[in-house]
Amino acid sequence: HRLLLVLSVLLPLAVGQQVNVTIFTESQCPYCTKLMREQLWPFYITQPGIMNLQIIPFGKGDCQYDYNRNFACTCMHGPTECDLNRLQNCAISYFPRRHLGLVTCIQGLGTLREAFSRCLSRLSPRTQQKLIECSTTQTGELLNYYSMVNTHRTGVKIWPTAYVNGVFFDRSYPMAQKICENTDYC
Repeated sequence: HRLLLVLSVLLPLAVGQQVNVTIFTESQCPYCTKLMREQLWPFYITQPGIMNLQIIPFGKGDCQYDYNRNFACTCMHGPTECDLNRLQNCAISYFPRRHLGLVTCIQGLGTLREAFSRCLSRLSPRTQQKLIECSTTQTGELLNYYSMVNTHRTGVKIWPTAYVNGVFFDRSYPMAQKICENTDYC
């Protein structure tokens, strides 16, 4: 009974202390790469469990149905960015709670082939194949479409754009500091 009492007191604190962080990115945006590699990933490593993180890789672009009733997306930095966004969206879909390392690895790379060799090599062959298949088919393009819808709904105009507990985050301000203002865990 004591254990249940302790858990009933501590569990709401743990859940209540998590900070919601939403980041809209583009896979080939240098500012997004800088934010993810220099702020977000190091914070995640040193302060695990604090963020309830949602990454939305799409950016400035659009998706349309083509004449074969398939999605076809275009991205600000060209087709390679759409390819890398697809791979990031597939990683998020397959690893909903543990995708940040993989998404950060893919971020800023030059080609999909480079992302496959540099970022998927530590995964099992079966998982590698699933991610490659997802990122090179309509499955990944549909995930890009969903990210586009989320991006357009919020009216994002600059990348990266971040929200901490639903409040716009000025990226000139250290992200760790802003997150830590919203929790007692830092």
